[in-house]
Order: sequence, then structure tokens, then C-alpha cells
Amino acid sequence: MEDFLVQDLIITKSNEKILLDIKKRLLSYYPFETGGLIDSCQNVHFYQSLNNNCHHYYPPPEFYVSLIKNKIVCSFHSHLHILKPSEQDLFFIKNFDIPIIIYSLNYNRFLSVKYNNEDNCLTWIF
Repeated sequence: MEDFLVQDLIITKSNEKILLDIKKRLLSYYPFETGGLIDSCQNVHFYQSLNNNCHHYYPPPEFYVSLIKNKIVCSFHSHLHILKPSEQDLFFIKNFDIPIIIYSLNYNRFLSVKYNNEDNCLTWIF
């Protein structure tokens, strides 16, 4: 758990520009969802959803190629209404073991999500 929180604090405190860039890009697709990845060098990779007219984020194949080729710190995407992880988010976190940062377009808040164990996930709002 500590690594997870430290990692998020590094992203949020040492480089607020990353979050501002992510927020700006995600808001530019409002009311639809989009997302991307942050690698270990804090490079942000944006990937448009396969369905741009949908309120769910469906990453393109390049998103998954990047997961394999790069050391990824976390994934991020937007949600329109909710500020909690969806079942698809929990499936992704569990299977790829990568935390997710969710930005709620309507609540204007970030939510960080990581699995603690098989039955529990940790979340915090920032």
C-alpha cells in the first residue's frame, strides 16, 4: 500500500503539470470517455477510445502494446458521472496489476484505485 500512495504522491505533488495535462485532454472529449498511460519516466501517452461516441473507455490495441513494451506506472481514463471504479476497471487492475487514476468529468476530481488483495481495492480522492 505504501508504494501505491507514494507513487500517486509523486505524480500529484512533484509534477502537477501531468495531472493538469491529463485533465485538460480528458475534458476536451467531454461528454465521452478517453484515457491513456503514464510510464516510469512520467511520459503521458493518450489513447482515444475505439468508440468515440460512447460513455465507456475502450482502449485501442496500441494501448495494450504500450503496456507490454513500456514500464507503466499507471493507467488513467475519465468517467462521466461516477467517482468509483467500474467492474471493467477492477478487472483491468486485477489482471494487469497496474493502478488506475480515474478523472470524473462531472465531479472534477481524480480517484486513484489499486487492488490491495483479491477481495479489496484501495481508493483515495485527490
